Amino acid sequence: MRFRDFQRGFSGMNRRDFLLGSAAAAAASSMSPLAGGQDVAPGQDDATRAKGLDRIAVMTSMWSGRGFMAEVWGDWSKPPAPLKVDMLDLPELIADQLHLHHLDVSNFNLISMDPSYIGEFKERMRKAKTKAVDLIVEIDPPETKYRGYVSVCSPDAEVRAHAIEETKKWIDIAAMLGAPSIMPNQGVGYLPGAVPRPPRPPAGSAAARRPYQPPPWNRENLQALTPCIEGLKTVVDYGKTKGVAVILEPRGESLDELVYMIVGSGAYSNPQIGTVEGLRLLYPLARTIQHVNLRGNLPVAIPLSKEMGFNGWFSIEAGGPPDPPIGGIQAVIDELLKSGV
Repeated sequence: MRFRDFQRGFSGMNRRDFLLGSAAAAAASSMSPLAGGQDVAPGQDDATRAKGLDRIAVMTSMWSGRGFMAEVWGDWSKPPAPLKVDMLDLPELIADQLHLHHLDVSNFNLISMDPSYIGEFKERMRKAKTKAVDLIVEIDPPETKYRGYVSVCSPDAEVRAHAIEETKKWIDIAAMLGAPSIMPNQGVGYLPGAVPRPPRPPAGSAAARRPYQPPPWNRENLQALTPCIEGLKTVVDYGKTKGVAVILEPRGESLDELVYMIVGSGAYSNPQIGTVEGLRLLYPLARTIQHVNLRGNLPVAIPLSKEMGFNGWFSIEAGGPPDPPIGGIQAVIDELLKSGV
C-alpha cells in the first residue's frame, strides 16, 4: 500500500473501521503458518508435549539481562569478553536444560557481525537442532539502549538514513541465520502527540479486558508519522528481497499509531499486549512471534490466539529469579503447555 493511498483510506472512513478493516484485510496473508504449529490439548504424553514445545521460543536476552552473558551496544568492532555464558554455547544449553529448539535472538548478544562468527553461531544452532525464529535489532549506543533513538523512524533524516543502512546489515545477518523476521526498535518518544505508556493493568483483570480507547487523533498526527512509515517501508522492502519480514511491538505509542505504522509500511506485528481489543487488532497483523510472560499478556493471549488462528511462536520474554533464569523460564513453558499451545 502506498502511503498516499493509506492516507486517503484514513480520510474516507471512521478511524476504528479503518483500523479494524486493515487488520482483517491483512489476516489472510499474515496468518500464514510459518511456525507450522497446531493447537493441541495440554501435555498428556510425550508426543503432545513435543508439539507444544515446537511452538515455544526463548529470548537470548534472558541471560544477558541478568548479567550472565555479554552485550554489545552500538559498536560491534570491539567484541567484549564472554561472561559466565558464551552466546555460542547458548543453543546447546537451552536445548539441554529447557528442551527448546527455537531462539529469539537479540542482536546485542551477538558479539560480532563478522560472517565467520555468525557462521559459527549458525553451526552451533545446527548441532543443537535449533533455529532462529526472530532477530531483535537494537542499534542505539549504551547511553540510549532500548530507547530507539537511532531508529528508522527518527525525525532526523541523517539519523534515519544511518539506521536504515545498519538495519539492512542485520537483515542480511537474519537471512544468514535463517530467521524469518527482524524486530527493530521504532522508538516513540519523539512522535508528536504520542501518549505516555499507562500503567499495565494486572493480566486477566477487568481493566485488562476493557475495550481499547484510542486517544484524540487528527491529520497532523498522521502526517507526523510519514518519515517513520517511509523509513520502515524502506527496510520492509529490503527484507522482502532476503525473505525476512519486519515486525514491530508496542513501545509506548498508541495502538492507532502502531497500526498506522504497520499497515502503512507493510510490516507485521509482535502482539505483545495484554488487552483483548489490542490483541484483536494486532493478531491479524502478526506473522512470526509473540512475546509472552506470566505477569503480562499470557493469561489473556493464549485463549484468544487460538480463536484468531495465530500459528507463530510464543517467545518467552521474562522468567523469574535472576540466578539463573532457567527456573523462571520453565514456569512459563509449563503454563504454555498447560494452556495447550
